Amino acid sequence: MNHLPDPGRFTDDPLSSYTLPGQYYFDTEIYNQEQEKIFYRTWQYVCHVSRLRSVGSYFVRDIGDQSVVVVRGKDGKIRAFHNVCQHRAHRLLEGSGSVSSAIVCPYHRWTYELTGELRQALHSEEVKDFPKSEICLSAVRAELFCGFVFINIDPDAEPLITDLGEFESEVLELSPSVSELKMADERAIYLAANWKNSVENYSECYHCPNQHPSLAQGSLDMESYQITVHKKYHSHASRGVGDATGYKKAEDREGEEREFGSWLLWPNWVVEVYPGGYLNVFYHLPTGPEDTVQICEWYFPTSQLTEEQRGVIDFINVVRDEDIPLCETVQKGLHSLGYSQGRLVTNKARSYFSEHAVHDFQKRVLESLA
Repeated sequence: MNHLPDPGRFTDDPLSSYTLPGQYYFDTEIYNQEQEKIFYRTWQYVCHVSRLRSVGSYFVRDIGDQSVVVVRGKDGKIRAFHNVCQHRAHRLLEGSGSVSSAIVCPYHRWTYELTGELRQALHSEEVKDFPKSEICLSAVRAELFCGFVFINIDPDAEPLITDLGEFESEVLELSPSVSELKMADERAIYLAANWKNSVENYSECYHCPNQHPSLAQGSLDMESYQITVHKKYHSHASRGVGDATGYKKAEDREGEEREFGSWLLWPNWVVEVYPGGYLNVFYHLPTGPEDTVQICEWYFPTSQLTEEQRGVIDFINVVRDEDIPLCETVQKGLHSLGYSQGRLVTNKARSYFSEHAVHDFQKRVLESLA
């Protein structure tokens, strides 16, 4: 389907625009187009570089019906390949882990070098004109950004760093040693809602005072909270609120300046730094027209959590849990015959309640699908 539903009263001006129509959040054809035109053409998150420290360490990321494996080679380089054997299309690896010196297909044991070339195909010696030297895994582009590994299935996509401006320097200002951190906690939240619903909920704090009182009153200064729209990302920033962070902090950090920073890389990856320098990743991965998995990862100097760090994670888990029924109830409401489009609430000052970033996100979706 090339024809998109009429966006109705959605306009380019956030001050006068309505939201996208509800159909955009559950239509199967639209979802399929999003996979092809958004997720197969944008930089998608794989893992933190610490997950690929040693030779042979790998991580598999599934995006829609495509699967990509990222692996550390003997030369220290990180490479990505379509996760499929060139013999009979069996998946090569699952999850994450380490291989000794090669990738071996579990089906017929075709063996590939960590650089993708075919090392061995059992019993192929008598196959006429067997093109061993021409067979290799299909490469996928992989890049490192701010200590994290990303892939892009589109061979013609711009480099990840293009148009990211001060993104990396802003993250490093609040968390200077991102590349050296280690994952200490991971959580997957399975959401009965479209991925755009999930991202849009994250893209405004209009609902924060009402739905996240502990966050709005205990960690963030809502009067200074502001979301800025950039060419390929949104940045959220707020001053801290003194010692009342909503979670316990170590004594040697008491009294230090506290700031909150969050960056949403188009279309679905977030990195956050909470007051005190606590860093986490929040990745919105669509798994169906009305299903999303939110992947939450926390990074600290060591993988062993302190009481203080556990308290931060527990505090933010409450916030994540508060968002689940919001997104799922909205998803049901988008099917209602009594709803068409809603008027966005925005202002020129881009105050905490302004939904201008939601508008920008929806505009990018339309532009990508056009």
